[in-house]
Amino acid sequence: MQGNKEIEIADLKQYLLGDLAPPESEAIDLQVITDENLEEKLFWAESELMEDYLDETLSPSEVESFGVNFLVSSERKAQLRQISLMRSYARNAASKGVSEKVCGAAATEEVGFFDKLKNFFSLNLRPAIAVSALIIVGLFAGTILYYTANEQTALEKEFAEINQKDLSDPAEFKNSIALNLTTGTFRDSSGLSKLPENKPGEKVLFRLALPVEADAADSFKAELVKDQKIVFTQTKLRVYNNPNGQELRLFLPALALKKGEYQIKAAKETATQSVFNYNFAVQ
Repeated sequence: MQGNKEIEIADLKQYLLGDLAPPESEAIDLQVITDENLEEKLFWAESELMEDYLDETLSPSEVESFGVNFLVSSERKAQLRQISLMRSYARNAASKGVSEKVCGAAATEEVGFFDKLKNFFSLNLRPAIAVSALIIVGLFAGTILYYTANEQTALEKEFAEINQKDLSDPAEFKNSIALNLTTGTFRDSSGLSKLPENKPGEKVLFRLALPVEADAADSFKAELVKDQKIVFTQTKLRVYNNPNGQELRLFLPALALKKGEYQIKAAKETATQSVFNYNFAVQ
């Protein structure tokens, strides 16, 4: 891998496992920074490595490296679970088939979608392109199930109990790091309000100034967004008065706020067409 020699997927797999010699690993580190195309190739290598693991084609030493050096982030663990679940579904659907006797148009549409999905994955269980589709469809299906069942993660439920309490007493948050935000957009990140990446405590308080007057009985929903993806959701947020008007008070878990730019999207739960955007960054 000298000079500008193209890096193969096999090399990237060993790089991800941490099994390359230090000079080779350092060379890939540098190329990842300077070569945008390599980032996409690295994604395919990650996907194929997960397929290798699920297919049990890794050597014992590679399995150990997979657990110690590769499967170290919550994102990769979640991706592996999605791939495993969708592969299981595809195999089961391909062997059992899907009943054509379905009551109702909605049920017919649902079975039709998953029937097509079954046919696709019965032919594409191994290639990298199928892995990508597994991830995308898995996330899509997960989103449908989330909103259909109105479920929240354990962490979201924990913070819902906090955020739905009466937070009008300053003593409730005097020991918490807080960030006051107003609505608006910025040309670049230099104008964003900022939080330190290493935040003290387990939660951060966001005080979101409302640009329009709200009824005291109104409740709001807020979504924490990063890279155009919703990473945390809270509902039934109260309206609070302050000397300058009204605001929402929202606690978010510090562990959900990694380095990068974020947006909080807030809207009345009864009128979601009016969305207020609050931008900030973690540095």
